[in-house]
Amino acid sequence: MRKIIYIMVCVAFCAVNTAFADTFTNINTGEVLHGYIVEKNEASQAFVKTAEQGQTKINLAEWKIAYDRQGRENQVIVLSLDDAIALQLQTDAIKTSLAEAAKSGPLFILLEIDTPGGSIDYAMQMCSAITETGECPVYAYIKGGPNGGAISAGAAITLACKKVYMASNTSIGAATIVTFDEAGKIADFKDTYGENVGEKLGSYWRATLASLAEQNGRPGMLARAMVDKDIEVVEVEQDGKRQFIEPVNKRSGQKVLHTWNRKGSLLTLTANEAVQCGIADGLAETREQLLRQLNTADAQIVVNSGFQDATTEFERVKLKFDKIKNSMDLKYKKAQLPQNPAQALKILREAKSEYNTLARLSKQYPDMNLDPAKFEEEANTLEALMENIKRQVKQRRY
Repeated sequence: MRKIIYIMVCVAFCAVNTAFADTFTNINTGEVLHGYIVEKNEASQAFVKTAEQGQTKINLAEWKIAYDRQGRENQVIVLSLDDAIALQLQTDAIKTSLAEAAKSGPLFILLEIDTPGGSIDYAMQMCSAITETGECPVYAYIKGGPNGGAISAGAAITLACKKVYMASNTSIGAATIVTFDEAGKIADFKDTYGENVGEKLGSYWRATLASLAEQNGRPGMLARAMVDKDIEVVEVEQDGKRQFIEPVNKRSGQKVLHTWNRKGSLLTLTANEAVQCGIADGLAETREQLLRQLNTADAQIVVNSGFQDATTEFERVKLKFDKIKNSMDLKYKKAQLPQNPAQALKILREAKSEYNTLARLSKQYPDMNLDPAKFEEEANTLEALMENIKRQVKQRRY
């Protein structure tokens, strides 16, 4: 079984600085197009679906781009992240769903979140996928549910979104890194991998989570406090402007307005606190209420169930693995009984087919954490046994 590092909340990617694109103005001619980018390449060439010319190819370097809704579809695409982030299959589903949604030109993508967190690797991939939808804004809605909000990797994924809205009974934060020991119990990362490795990785997460927050106009110091329990954060005011700093950096003339986090605890914010400090942009008790706030109540709502479908598919595959395993156990017991050559070959042929199926599924679903080479080796062994039986039968005939 491969060991997966999990994070109780932190993982982030630095976002790509790309303007949202709905109105295109040609720098040289003044021509104006309204639409959205469907596809672009590294050479600054892009295919744009426009109201004026349909789909057309342009050189992005020759156009000034500004975000508005005029050229977009009157549509909101909803994706849900409502479970632990534990599978590559789930991650691939979110990545694919985001990319396809962005290309369809909705007003925005709404990522509804209720997760306790999960794998660092998978969270990183999701954060990257969010930032790569640069021409289509992704908004996070922490909707409430059994997991209580955006905890663990869910906080990083939330901060990757352009806007953040929360139901009043939810929370966001608690972003430290943990792993699991051989018994499957949560263990401190530094205790497992050593102080030096733990501090290096912790330093990286603090910086990346802060960068992720800051690129979307949120206080990076609060994001750091979600990762490191030794960081204390106070809010100060000077010349009518507020800042979030560590107390040791307070200067004369700065008035302390609020202490957001004290040493010894990881920062976790309620919905009201998140709005108050600028981590979240607003409150909404339901999706419908949020859509009204965003002036999109009349938009067509398209629900994408890719994450849930991936979870269901994985459960189906697990059941198939278990069914094949039980079948092979029965065949093994049957093979211990006296068999004539024809019966033995039939059992071995069926067992070989099942080993090949297990090998194929192991490759197709790496989340099963099984080695396909072992199944292939077993299938080859059975093939050799079958050939040996065939030779013995042939020799007896002569």
